[in-house]
Amino acid sequence: MVCPPSVAVSGIPSNLVQREQNGRDSMPKNILVDVADRVGRITFNTPQNLNALTPEMLAEVLEAVEAFEDDPDVRVLMFTGAGKGFSAGGDMDFMERLSQMTPFEIKETVYKHFAGAAKAIKLCPKPTIAAVNGAAVGAGCEIAVACDFRIASEHAMFSEAWIKLGVMAPLGGMFLLPQIVGLSKATEMLMLGTQVGAEEAMSIGLANKVVPAAELLEESMSLGSQLADGPARAQAVIKEGLRRGMESTLVAEWEHNIYAQSMLISSGDFAEAVQAFKEKRKPVFD
Repeated sequence: MVCPPSVAVSGIPSNLVQREQNGRDSMPKNILVDVADRVGRITFNTPQNLNALTPEMLAEVLEAVEAFEDDPDVRVLMFTGAGKGFSAGGDMDFMERLSQMTPFEIKETVYKHFAGAAKAIKLCPKPTIAAVNGAAVGAGCEIAVACDFRIASEHAMFSEAWIKLGVMAPLGGMFLLPQIVGLSKATEMLMLGTQVGAEEAMSIGLANKVVPAAELLEESMSLGSQLADGPARAQAVIKEGLRRGMESTLVAEWEHNIYAQSMLISSGDFAEAVQAFKEKRKPVFD
């Protein structure tokens, strides 16, 4: 599934265009970036190698995520892959170079982008959707796991295949995956590199929905539009609360939630929702 290049150019966020005009950054070469119906879409665009990831590609992803975060007209972020795959994981030529790097080089150059992209997606205050159109392997699986929602085509496949390279999943999956699928299944995926197909992914909670391949973009955009119509402040607070809840205590979260709820009630969205309910109409949130 590929966003048409003409759309990707015409719909590119203005702040990315401005950065390019100012000479600070170049336009993306490995991804497509566009906006439709307040959904910012990032498409991994090297289908010739199943969108295998490199530091250069993920640097572009980081820039696009930052631009979408700063754009008030973008309410939701969506990630997908061009062609037949979401992402096959790390690029093989890059991984060969990686084996020759020092630990310092790996930490400061490679994972600045790999872990940086996963963190940026997970910590993004706006809702994030992975439209998984095919294989999501290794780092590609970690990117999908970092998203709030995963819509899978019937051809989707998830695999934390790191163990097959003699390494571990370092981009958040070691923590996030057990929270999503349970410890037993996560242990199987991480220690055996088990492949999980679309239907199984839905049954274990890894995918929110499975749809025919031809309907993946439409279904993902439908979810994106639904989220874009929602109250952005409350969505951001809920995302923060869910992350906090993974690491915190019930008493601490009760206290924090009362504070956060007080802020939301005073934000204006609550008053609009109450008034819309009284007037029997759909609320229009800021």
